[in-house]
Amino acid sequence: MPNKKINTKSERILIVDDEENMLTTLADILVDEGYKVSTADTGEEAVEICSKEAHEIILMDVRMPGIDGVEAFRQIRRHQEGVRVILMSAYSVDALKEAALDDGAIAFLSKPLDLEKVIGLVGEVKDTAILVVEDDERTAELLGANLKEQGYRVTIAKSAHDALELVEQIRFDLIFLDANLPSMNGLDLYLAIKKITPTAVAIMISDMEKQFEEIAREAVRRNAYTIVRKPLDIDHILGLLERITSKRVSGDSRKPPLEPS
Repeated sequence: MPNKKINTKSERILIVDDEENMLTTLADILVDEGYKVSTADTGEEAVEICSKEAHEIILMDVRMPGIDGVEAFRQIRRHQEGVRVILMSAYSVDALKEAALDDGAIAFLSKPLDLEKVIGLVGEVKDTAILVVEDDERTAELLGANLKEQGYRVTIAKSAHDALELVEQIRFDLIFLDANLPSMNGLDLYLAIKKITPTAVAIMISDMEKQFEEIAREAVRRNAYTIVRKPLDIDHILGLLERITSKRVSGDSRKPPLEPS
């Protein structure tokens, strides 16, 4: 039998589910991945555990006896505001999902779970979640790799369809969106994403073609934050993200002036 991995990750994870097999399976998998794992089978027990010991990440089922996962999440946040919560459900609970994401849950996953997706999501959880919507593979890889190197949690979508599907499931803080996508106008996609996740900061990506520059500028007029242009200046982008983060902390909602096209 292969040896289990040694626990080397500092994150403490709490798994909350009233289904014993699910609880045991997820716990075993995440222990094997090197995490420190605690478990609870009710929302009330989860709240009690978190009132005594801090956890960085919580994986929690929505439907359980007693208080549901969303209410447990809200109560836990009173003890530990910065905890990152991933909710899970085998049922269609759109209203609960929307409320949970609005309250600060970072993702809402459907059961049966894709375990590789869960492991990947847990492993990449950071305070700022970024979605890159870019069909050009080299640009997407360049931006994604540099953002991950700085500690951001980055997801890449190569199509409008994938982007819309992701923002329905995961709460993103910041979205890079190419104005030139093959299947959907970049402005239309921005407006569709904005309806789903109005609090996300959107940065448009444009090349120098007049048509796509105008699409990007119209998105900024519709409240996108700013435009970055190809070929991407990574140092400029990283500085921009630092300014966005500091502005959000200070409550400064002003946008930078656009450079001439």
